Amino acid sequence: EVDEAGESNLAQDAARIEVVSDKFGSKTNFNFPDVHNFEGCKLRAAMCCYPAKRNGGQRSDPPDNSNACYMDFTKARQSSHVRDGYSIYSGDGNEGALNCHGFAWGNDAGYGDAAFKGNTLFEVAMKKGISENGYVGHLPGAPMCGCVENMPVVTSADCTKTTVSQSVSIKYTPGNQFVAEATISNINHSNCGDLSSYYETLVGNQKASRREKDLLDKHVVGNCGPALTDFLGTKGFAF
Repeated sequence: EVDEAGESNLAQDAARIEVVSDKFGSKTNFNFPDVHNFEGCKLRAAMCCYPAKRNGGQRSDPPDNSNACYMDFTKARQSSHVRDGYSIYSGDGNEGALNCHGFAWGNDAGYGDAAFKGNTLFEVAMKKGISENGYVGHLPGAPMCGCVENMPVVTSADCTKTTVSQSVSIKYTPGNQFVAEATISNINHSNCGDLSSYYETLVGNQKASRREKDLLDKHVVGNCGPALTDFLGTKGFAF
């Protein structure tokens, strides 16, 4: 992800991302990945957190928009490679610069943001994250991207939302009965502020519940103090 020797070429490495984006990004439905860091997503929210930026082959800091509180290694065992353990951060940015960016989708698979969440992930992680901004790396023991439940607990995350323009035609033939065909005219991604506030709009639109927002607030916490107190309390420590 980051070549300390300065031998990497981001423009070359990321060229395929731009090809995929240009050819398929606006009119093709991308599958959401079936891998360990995206297992579950019960809160229907995901994010990426980057502690580094690739700049001309050299490591540099990304724009700092979040602070890490802690990472529970049991939430991402295939990333941490241990069965148990955790890392604790002070909540005041002692992990260094950290850039987190997320997205969320509604509670019906027929909603555009839910059906096209794979496209949103591609936009956030691949196009904006790596290709356009050169964001790379991950906090120790954590995935680079994943369901919020599998990621480090952080104070905040930027947000991207996806809207889709499509039409559906339904045809009837005696042999095939009813056949539905969807035509995608445009897939648009836009800034939705911060992830916590955007999730509140999902609640207001009845696309998420108040209980789900309360649970999201345990992962994107605003202030690390209470989160660290609660988590360390389960380990027998005081914060």
